Amino acid sequence: MEFDVAITGGRLVDPQWGEQQATLAIRDGRIAGIFAPDVPVQAAEVIDATGLAVLPGVIDPHTHFGYAQTFAEDLRSETRSAAVGGVTSILSFYRQYKGADPAPYDELPELISDVDSSSYVDVGLHFGMLAESQVNEIAKYNDLGVSSHKFYMAYRGPDGATVGMVNECDDGLLLEGLAKIAAIDGVACIHAENTDIVNRSMKLVKEAGEEGLRAWSNARPAFAEAENIRRVAFLADHVDATVYLVHIGSQESLDAARYVRDSGSKVWVETCPHYLTHTYDSPVGPMAKINPPVRSAEDVEALWQGLIDGSVDTVGTDHCAVPLANKQTDIWSAAAGFPGMATTLPVLLSEGHHKRGMSLQRVAQVLSGNTASIFNMPGKGTLRPGADADLVLVDLDLERTVAHEDLDSFCDYSILDGQALRGWPVRTIVRGTTVALDGKVTGEPLGKFIRR
Repeated sequence: MEFDVAITGGRLVDPQWGEQQATLAIRDGRIAGIFAPDVPVQAAEVIDATGLAVLPGVIDPHTHFGYAQTFAEDLRSETRSAAVGGVTSILSFYRQYKGADPAPYDELPELISDVDSSSYVDVGLHFGMLAESQVNEIAKYNDLGVSSHKFYMAYRGPDGATVGMVNECDDGLLLEGLAKIAAIDGVACIHAENTDIVNRSMKLVKEAGEEGLRAWSNARPAFAEAENIRRVAFLADHVDATVYLVHIGSQESLDAARYVRDSGSKVWVETCPHYLTHTYDSPVGPMAKINPPVRSAEDVEALWQGLIDGSVDTVGTDHCAVPLANKQTDIWSAAAGFPGMATTLPVLLSEGHHKRGMSLQRVAQVLSGNTASIFNMPGKGTLRPGADADLVLVDLDLERTVAHEDLDSFCDYSILDGQALRGWPVRTIVRGTTVALDGKVTGEPLGKFIRR
């Protein structure tokens, strides 16, 4: 029996069953079999993966396409960067306005068409729930393939003005939304920062003349996030909803997440690569401005420990293609957000696997398998036969210095520029087709919309 592709000589790493030396065969875009190394396998294309690790392609559950560019423009540029970084599937938080006000996402068919025509990897969506008109459509969106949505406990009043957002979702509407999410067995993604505390803190810190990343951390204190985590868990428990806590970046917030989960709440925890690499003392300054902010060196180590011990379930990038021109100012005026997809896997390999002993199986879990399970993506995040042949081949010993010019993003910088990382993807495969090889995109867009 002949296959389309056979990957030989590699060290296969699966989130569930771990590692084995084996040959992986692909037919019609799906994994068709796994064979012992000494079993002959006939294929039209044979890829020699000797000395490489073969993992499920990275799934990034947290990006923001359409933030600084249009959605279609971000698909064309940022999915190229994803492919270079070993990312084969993306879930993007989409929020747009008609005029000045949030409105239902009637443009979903056009968004799907954009994905199917412009993306180099597969892309699905979460919608931002900013108004009652959007919350009322949750069941409809589910029927159309979008089963997870984001609720912002932050960004009301002056806080919202910092990101140009109109957010009408108070706790009452949040509770209604959580009930609707529970009814479809979906997932409520929560940006947990107490907007009233942040509004007051920002005013006081700015008036005190504080500057830099440490000032931004003081303006959006970890306590405001930890408080909201406990509160949203209480609300979610009332309606039996599942909550996914996005971008957790502090010890205090992680402890709050552990507390509510240990108390029986259905809570998943995500961190981001910048909370694993940067602190408020990092020399990059406003380039690393993000919400919630980067914190202390002790917080960095707490998040690594959470990833390794299972307290943190996933890593999402919060990738925003914000140009450098929007960052080169003081901390109060700089735009929040920056790119990160192309360097997430190298960060986990270099700082997690090599430096802190994180197993490759655990890397595969937090970068792929867990996200597929949480967000109902049954054909993704695994090496089992029948799954989509979404793969990344990794040279664990390849050391490279990060240079944004190599990352194929619209962005003209990386907050990791100049840093050496050990362990890089050398081939990215989407549904059996190589989309990036040795750091370069190959071929034309072949991404498909991920219906969930």
